[in-house]
Amino acid sequence: MSVKKKKTRTVTLVLVVRNEERGLGEMLPKIPLNIYKDVFAIDGNSKDRTRDILRDAGIRTYVQKSPGLGAAMLEARQYVKTDSFIFFHPDGNENPEDLDGMAGILRDGADFVVASRMIRGAWNEEDEKILKWRKWANIGFAVLANLFFAHNGNKTTDVTNGFRGISTDAFDRMRLSSVDLTMDYQMVIRALKLNIRITEFPTREGERIGGNTNFPSMSTGIAELKLLGREIKMGRRTARGAQ
Repeated sequence: MSVKKKKTRTVTLVLVVRNEERGLGEMLPKIPLNIYKDVFAIDGNSKDRTRDILRDAGIRTYVQKSPGLGAAMLEARQYVKTDSFIFFHPDGNENPEDLDGMAGILRDGADFVVASRMIRGAWNEEDEKILKWRKWANIGFAVLANLFFAHNGNKTTDVTNGFRGISTDAFDRMRLSSVDLTMDYQMVIRALKLNIRITEFPTREGERIGGNTNFPSMSTGIAELKLLGREIKMGRRTARGAQ
């Protein structure tokens, strides 16, 4: 009796960039481009040499049609032809050494993979500080997401890390609609609502190469709370898409 071999998923790497000339110069040599079926970049209308560097590296680049982090992620889906894909921001915060492992988890059949900075073995950029405002806020938003939407043992620990991989089927099932910085949180909430299993592994957060984050903490927190309110109002097990 023959045993049918399980299909290995194909994976695309999506680089999300905006004015990452410095980051790309340091990070590109560390990214294992040859392990993916496809690699491309979504560029948020960079004003520096970001697109030139990507072109010289042989990476095709699509310029965003609409502004916003979420818009970049939604537009990226249009160009993905593989079974799954990874979002990676080459700005120094995310660890390229974890890319091979994340790709392997997706190939083995995981639907949604998040590199967590909040679990045993992980490192958050605020771990050496006494006051960890961003880390505590992230933990708080994870607690709220689990409280309102988690079921069947499916939970989250890191809701704002953009370093994540997902199957195309899971992404489409989520019917995502956030076009701004709340997209990462919406993806996690929709995964919990639909019981799309979240697979996490510990990662080490590095120092941003190009300076400070583009997302101020206060305005980001307010936006996340508003998204949470909309998702609660929509229903605990509902994902209606664009609103």
